[in-house]
Amino acid sequence: MAGGKLTPRQKMINMMYLVLTALLALNVSQEVLNAFHLVNEGLQTSNGSLGEKNQNIYKMFEKQKEQDAKKAQVYYDKAQKAKKISADLFALMEQYKVDIIKGAGGIDTVESDDIVERDNIDVATRMFVEEGAGVKRGQDLQKKILDARKDLLALVDDKDRANFKMSLDAPTPKKKGEEGAKWEYLTFSHVPATAAVTILSKFQNDVVSSEGAVVEYLIKKIGETDFKFDALAAKIIAPSSYIMQGQAYKADVFLAAFNSTQQPEVFLGSVGGFKRNADGTYDKKDSPDALPAGYSESSKLKAEGGMAKLERGGGSVGEQKYTGIIRVKNPVGGYTFYPFEGGYQVAAKAVVVSPTKMNVLYIGVDNPMKISVPGVGANDVTANLQGSGTLKKNPDGTYTANVTGVGKCQVAVSAKIEGKVQAMGSEEFRIKRIPDPQPSLGGKLFGGNTQPGSIKAQSGVVALLKDFDFDARFNVISFQMVFSSKGEIFKAETQGPIFNANMKAFLDRAKPKDIIFIDEIKVVGPDKQPRKLGQIAFTII
Repeated sequence: MAGGKLTPRQKMINMMYLVLTALLALNVSQEVLNAFHLVNEGLQTSNGSLGEKNQNIYKMFEKQKEQDAKKAQVYYDKAQKAKKISADLFALMEQYKVDIIKGAGGIDTVESDDIVERDNIDVATRMFVEEGAGVKRGQDLQKKILDARKDLLALVDDKDRANFKMSLDAPTPKKKGEEGAKWEYLTFSHVPATAAVTILSKFQNDVVSSEGAVVEYLIKKIGETDFKFDALAAKIIAPSSYIMQGQAYKADVFLAAFNSTQQPEVFLGSVGGFKRNADGTYDKKDSPDALPAGYSESSKLKAEGGMAKLERGGGSVGEQKYTGIIRVKNPVGGYTFYPFEGGYQVAAKAVVVSPTKMNVLYIGVDNPMKISVPGVGANDVTANLQGSGTLKKNPDGTYTANVTGVGKCQVAVSAKIEGKVQAMGSEEFRIKRIPDPQPSLGGKLFGGNTQPGSIKAQSGVVALLKDFDFDARFNVISFQMVFSSKGEIFKAETQGPIFNANMKAFLDRAKPKDIIFIDEIKVVGPDKQPRKLGQIAFTII
């Protein structure tokens, strides 16, 4: 029951164990026995979780030994000793639990799933307090617990042993010379069988928990003199992120290790006191001093998530440079300084927005656009349409605008620069309807004097868009034909673009000086809005 660094769950189990033990002195009711049964189940679950955690640490030992046997072997051997000490004592207590259950009638597998004679107070008393001559099992168990505690603590370095917390313990009561003050008497005398099993489960919990504390301590000792890193990230260092067309982009790509829980100490300042190599890198420097000459704590950068955050103004256009050092505290004492230098280009804000077809946006069709910001990659440029319509970015970096209402709209452009999104400007566009198409017969005849054979060869009315760069199509939904011959007027109407039987009959009768009118032509285009086109007239010659 000794204190230690316990989880909230384990503290709760310990408290319940103490309360239930105290209740035994008052009244061993069925409710109390049920409670002991529940606590025992909780302890066994906790033991399983702790055991699994310990097994994971042993796997880490195996990996450490594979990576660096020379450094890991001594701690690996100690961990194996801790494992054996724990396993032997745990197995002994497990056998005692089996003996108690057997002595109390076994397990009731039909109803309670608990010990048949769970309120039997004689079994544990006989086993641990009154049994036989010589060393009783209770005294032997106390000795084994104390020996295991001593042996586990022996695996901890001398300098750390005094403050090392371990829950496994079985101290002899301070009062001596009294039967009732003996450890085994206070622990097992007149304790119901189910409570005795729970007590042993509690000691097993202490065994596994203490084993875990020791092996966790040992695994940390392997890398005690190493710099501690707990995260990896892919990083790219480029001399410049801004290049002109025809230049080559160069960058160093590497995997960086850092400690996300310990903030780095980065200072801006001169690197004149450090040796610069031919490849542009600097040599590190070890020193007992906290900072090199010319540096102060005021030049230290803010840091979070294991990384320092550098932020500098972009007020003046042109190349900007900076230098500084990273300070690392050595595990063996003193500091190591790592110099660095960097730079960036500051350019005036500029935005280029150009329609790839014309200087207006048309309703009902895809309007392709190219949008870019000089010096910024396409992936870091975003744009949105402010007005009646939408703007979609395509996989190739171009954009497609779809507009719905006549008027004007704005295309606003932003760019992600140094991790921050900045507004780069906007451009105004006019929104128009697609021009009306021109009606024709078969897409070939557009009115005027026509031979009878030419007009009879056509099958219907076609609406054509001439001199329009977009792929837009209009469908004829209805039209009317008026046939004038020798002062008589004949009319026929149809739905769709094809001549009906009456219209074909008019064309078959057509003779020189007859006139044919095509009017009331209604079409629908990409904007889905019906339109009425102008009349076309043909004189037969």
